Amino acid sequence: MDRDYLAELAEARAVQTAGNLGRARTCARRAAGMVLRAAIGVGPSPNCYAPTFILALRKLAADAAYPLTVQAAAGRLVDRSKPDRTSAAQNPVQDAEIILQYFGFPIS
Repeated sequence: MDRDYLAELAEARAVQTAGNLGRARTCARRAAGMVLRAAIGVGPSPNCYAPTFILALRKLAADAAYPLTVQAAAGRLVDRSKPDRTSAAQNPVQDAEIILQYFGFPIS
């Protein structure tokens, strides 16, 4: 598999450490989406789990076939920012790592 998800995760770590949670969420979502594409199928094919990364994370958040920790991490990653620019995803790197590890992908 293409290891670009690790580059996204590394960027998420760097910008989260710098205090840019919005950008960290974006990178963490992309990292998780890339892993979901490889693990369960994300794309336009009718056999895919979902057509896009965001829709896959939303579906995963509600899918009882997965552990609650994975569902909750996916839900936080797709939580929309509030008008005051806060979100449920206060540690998007950790949320992405939960998903990556569940699907058996290294996080470093």
